[in-house]
Amino acid sequence: MAGSTEGPEHDAGRDDSPARVSRAGSGRADGLTVGERSGDGLGIGEQLALLGHLIAESPHNLVSARDRGLLESVHIPECVAVVEAIHAGDGQHWIDLGTGGGLPGLVAAIMRPHVGWTLIDSRQKKVDAVNEFIEILGLENARAVAGRAEVLARQEEYRGVYDGVVSRAMARLDIVAELSRGFLKPRGRLEVVKGPSIDQERGYFQRAASKLRMRENSTSPLDGSDRGTVIVSLVAKGGPPTGVPRSDGLPQAKPLGGPKS
Repeated sequence: MAGSTEGPEHDAGRDDSPARVSRAGSGRADGLTVGERSGDGLGIGEQLALLGHLIAESPHNLVSARDRGLLESVHIPECVAVVEAIHAGDGQHWIDLGTGGGLPGLVAAIMRPHVGWTLIDSRQKKVDAVNEFIEILGLENARAVAGRAEVLARQEEYRGVYDGVVSRAMARLDIVAELSRGFLKPRGRLEVVKGPSIDQERGYFQRAASKLRMRENSTSPLDGSDRGTVIVSLVAKGGPPTGVPRSDGLPQAKPLGGPKS
C-alpha cells in the first residue's frame, strides 16, 4: 500500500478492537436487502445513494473525475455484488484492505450490519474522509484506520484475528496475499476482486503460496459484471507465518511470486 507509513492513532478511552465494530443483535447471516431499513432509519438503497454522493462530492479527490461519473452505474453496483459473493457471516470481523474512498468496505458495512468492518488505507486524508462518511451514515459496525499493512499486520491488535480480508483494485494477487496474510485467522479467507489478468496472476500466487501458507479455494465470475471481473478466494492454512508480511515496501518491490522492480 503506497503512502504514509504511520500506524493508527488510538484514543485511550476508545475500544477499537474488532469486537467493538461488530453491531450486537441477531439477524440473518446474509444481512439486509435493498429496501429494508438500517438502524438510522435510512433504507439500504438510500444509504448507498448517499455514499455515492459523499464520495463524488468529497473535496479530497477520492476518485478520478471519470470514476465519479461511474459511481452509481458501475462501482457501487459492483461492490454490492462483491459483498453478496463473499458471504461474510454475522459476528465475523473483516478488513477492507486498500479501501481508498471506502469501497467496497462502506458498502459492506451498510449491507452487513452484524459484521465488523475495519477499512485500512495508508493515506491519512482518505481515512479521515472515510471516517467522516461512517459518522454521516451512522455506521456503528465500521471504522477506518490509517497505516501500512506491513506495519499493522505485525501488531497484536490486528495479527491473526480477522475472519476475512477483501481487496479491490489494489495490487497483484501474490502481493495482496502477502499484505493480507498477517491479519487472517486459521482458515480465514482473502477475497480479491480481479479482472482478466487473473490467469497470469494466479501463477505468481502459486509460487508464493507455500511461503504464505495459503491455498486457492475458488475463482468465480462476479454476478452482473460485463468487464470480466472475478473474485478469487484464498484460504489461510493455520496462523500467520513468522516474518509475513515482510518489512515496509518489500512485498511490492520484491514479490514472493517473482520479480517486479
